[in-house]
Amino acid sequence: MNFSKLQPLGWSNYFLQQMALADTLTENGPQPFRISAIYRSRIDAIGEDGEQTLMCPDHFLPVSQHIAVGDWVLARKRHEHLYIENILMAKNRIERYSGHEHQLIAANLDYLWIVTSANEDFNLKRLQRYLALAYEFSVEPVVILTKTDLGNKEAYLKQIRSLSISEVHGVCAHQVETLAPLSAYFHPGNTIALVGSSGVGKSTLVNLVSKGEQLTREIRSDDGKGKHTTTSRQLFFSEQQVAFIDTPGMRELQLPGAMEGIRQVFAEIDALAHECKFSDCRHDEEPGCAVQAAITNGSLSEEQFASYQKLLKEDAFLQRRDAGTYAMKQQQRAFAKMVNSHKKEKW
Repeated sequence: MNFSKLQPLGWSNYFLQQMALADTLTENGPQPFRISAIYRSRIDAIGEDGEQTLMCPDHFLPVSQHIAVGDWVLARKRHEHLYIENILMAKNRIERYSGHEHQLIAANLDYLWIVTSANEDFNLKRLQRYLALAYEFSVEPVVILTKTDLGNKEAYLKQIRSLSISEVHGVCAHQVETLAPLSAYFHPGNTIALVGSSGVGKSTLVNLVSKGEQLTREIRSDDGKGKHTTTSRQLFFSEQQVAFIDTPGMRELQLPGAMEGIRQVFAEIDALAHECKFSDCRHDEEPGCAVQAAITNGSLSEEQFASYQKLLKEDAFLQRRDAGTYAMKQQQRAFAKMVNSHKKEKW
């Protein structure tokens, strides 16, 4: 096995060590592959010899509950087909809550590009949810405002920066120079997932910076949206040996239990809560409430506090309804955060 060929795909010592511990580093052992796309009838992956189609055994079904685009798996050839034998533990995985189940979005990420556009699609509360998602799963968020030629660019950017995020960029597909700052994230072996509503320009970004075969047709003049709609999560590679995971549009995002992520997004409110007179303050009408004092003096907006409360209530509801699953997921995330706290050098 020539592991050097896997390095541009995002392979690192973290995954090699798992193979060693499982005693699978043998001549006839299973081979590592990175999942590049998941369809109803097949799973595509990339390995040492390029693209392959993998078969999924019954114990990994439904696939959406076990395997994400970006995962590394071990597969072995049997009866002319490659069968998945094991899923290597991911550095991180982002997921959302859909209906009554957790839905995997992508795995083994270095950055989460949160894409929104300078038009009627822009929604600050939705951005707060995406940021909470990134923080909860230990992925560095980058907010990208697209279609800056359609609206008041600076007004939109000012709103985004009010969320206390440093990595913010305004881009326009027709102005190539605006894309230049994004190259700062293009380190060989890095993986970037793009999330956002349908039509904000995620696929256009992938097309411009990767070799992906996604084609976005001309922008419609009546509503400023592209005609391409991504229907499945897919992984592409750029000339800089960076992996991009394009995802279908998500207009609504229900967080899968993200208490820590929510606290990071609303760090100002969380800090104020520690200054309240009572440790169990509900920030309503209790005396000595630092949060209500901040709202009164204007340093904290009622709208921001309402968003904070809404997300916390959703999180508490999920904890009560799915206590067992919630606890297990929290343990998995805690382990992932411990792993990511130690900077792993890529080969």
